[in-house]
Amino acid sequence: MAKFSLVSVLSVMLLWSGQLSANEWGVNSNREDAVVALKDGDPATRRKGLARLAEIGKNDDVPHMLRLLRDDDPAVRGMAHQAIEGLWLRVDNLAARRIFIDSITKIQNGQWKVAIELLDQVIDLEPTFSEAWNKRGDAWLSLGESDRALVDYENALKLNPYHYGVMQSCASIYMERSDARNSYAMLTRAMAINPNLEHLIPTIIDLEKRLDNDQI
Repeated sequence: MAKFSLVSVLSVMLLWSGQLSANEWGVNSNREDAVVALKDGDPATRRKGLARLAEIGKNDDVPHMLRLLRDDDPAVRGMAHQAIEGLWLRVDNLAARRIFIDSITKIQNGQWKVAIELLDQVIDLEPTFSEAWNKRGDAWLSLGESDRALVDYENALKLNPYHYGVMQSCASIYMERSDARNSYAMLTRAMAINPNLEHLIPTIIDLEKRLDNDQI
């Protein structure tokens, strides 16, 4: 199931490399100002607040950002999606950041084992960085190691209980195991957090029918 796009990853890499300044994001303000901007009546101001939080926000800011996934303005909803993913991909530890970026490159090139070795290092440096666990889960899954992948995804969710991408990955493993109940639980949980995941609706409806008919 689709999670972070390559565009999202590259956007965050640009942030990390310093090529995007606060002014280019559109807001030259602190975190508190950016959170306040999310409640502004002007959609452009809400977008600027989201963009600023993608650059300097903390995990505590995510619940405020998640609310804008339900915004009336489609551009705000889209920005919320990108900003939340950008925040999740960011790690402040410089050494961990460099290794993590390298691991993403290895994942994009299908070098799963090398990526896992690099992500092991990232986790050693920053064990609470949920995205390292998530990406290592992706690498394990690509190698057909679904048990190991699920353990990493579960750790990622303990650290980041809002991660709707990880929930989709867990659901895909459960579906491969014909575990309709857990698949349904994960997908409905993801939809409850991010209602813009419309592509999940047909699968959720099918799983719901199977559960109603005790076809589990």
